[in-house]
Amino acid sequence: MPLTAKAITDELVVTVTDRGELESINAENVICELEGGGKLVTIKPEGTRVSKGDVVAQIDTDQFVKLLNEQKSKLQTAEGKVLEFESEVTQAKSKRDTENAKADKLHKLADLDLEAYKAPKGEFEKELQKLKGALELARKELFEAEEDLEFTKTQLSKGRGELTQVKSKESIVAQRRFNVRSSEAELTLLEEYTKRKKLTELEFNAKDALREKESTKKAQDSAVKKAENQLDTAKSQAEIERDTLKRIQMQIEQCTIKAPSDGLVLYSNRRWYGEQGMIRPGTTLQYQQPIFSLPDFSKMRVNVKIHEAMVKKIREGQTANIKLDFLPNQPLDGKVSKIGTVAQNDGYWGSKIKAYETHVTLDSVPTEAGLKPGMSAEVRVLIQKVPDAVLVPITAVSEFEGAKVVYAVVGRKIERREVEVGQENDQFVQIVKGIEPGEDVALDARSRAAADTKASGK
Repeated sequence: MPLTAKAITDELVVTVTDRGELESINAENVICELEGGGKLVTIKPEGTRVSKGDVVAQIDTDQFVKLLNEQKSKLQTAEGKVLEFESEVTQAKSKRDTENAKADKLHKLADLDLEAYKAPKGEFEKELQKLKGALELARKELFEAEEDLEFTKTQLSKGRGELTQVKSKESIVAQRRFNVRSSEAELTLLEEYTKRKKLTELEFNAKDALREKESTKKAQDSAVKKAENQLDTAKSQAEIERDTLKRIQMQIEQCTIKAPSDGLVLYSNRRWYGEQGMIRPGTTLQYQQPIFSLPDFSKMRVNVKIHEAMVKKIREGQTANIKLDFLPNQPLDGKVSKIGTVAQNDGYWGSKIKAYETHVTLDSVPTEAGLKPGMSAEVRVLIQKVPDAVLVPITAVSEFEGAKVVYAVVGRKIERREVEVGQENDQFVQIVKGIEPGEDVALDARSRAAADTKASGK
């Protein structure tokens, strides 16, 4: 006969049990903020109590000190360029103002020359009146000379003069007549040719002066703009060098790691495997690598990874019993405070088992117990309680042809009986239908079901 047990009526306490690690809810986590990482030179021993602002660790600064000196030299050169181009901008603006003023002056003078020549009382009119006056005078002198010649001839005819006097007077008349023709020619030349030539020249000069003025303005504005662009480029480069210097200075500051709050120094070694990743002097830290934490021991929780087959039973707010390996005889109470929404691989070597990170918060933390993050704990989450349930041991239930079965012991006979099951825990299964309290059941249901399946040929 097989080993048997009786179906009993009792309260079924349904729980999900798993193991996890204790951690602080509120912890100041300090990571390596150094871009590219660096060599850890010193760090206070783990477990050292520190105050806010205390130096906890120091990263090697030699490489940054060298970079800092080089960057200071680059910044000094860049700032020198800024001063140089500021001077060039000032000179370009001064030259622009001077050259523009000169060009403007020449343009105005050219316009004035044209205006002065064309004006009703201008230079042309002055020259015209001068020539007209000269012509009038020449005509008057010719008239007088001609009258004087006629008078001399008359006197000669009366025997009162000499022929030489007539010749002299004729010579004067010829000269005066030449003067008249010359004045008339000069006047004609002025009115018909010189005026147009002079106007053409003065108008060209005025337009040329205007073009020169506009060209000068464009050239000088371009020179100023070029100098200003060079200055802007120099300023931008200086700002880049200045920012780089600030970053290096910040990197040097970040090499000195201070405590962000009061607490107990705990090294962050859980996620860094291998000797090279362990937190200790001489270790090469990676950027964003956790270095240490300052946990708050007054509020703690257990981080449990619940198997994907069981996580559907877990709800936030469910009560839990927590048993620390450190305090096996002092169970603690807690509640489920968070259930992970994304499954994680439960292992690091190709395991396909999925688990969900779940937080169970302790209701209270015994201050005298000396609890520390990283301590191992067993967590039993209460799912529900089923009163007056018909219970059989979990080994008494198996499956045959897709149905749950129990092998009931009746006298000296064993009969396979299909049953309807309810809730279960790690010891008992609730039988809703098919077994009555007090009946005996075989405890080797699995092997019997396997034998029946083999015998049926299915």
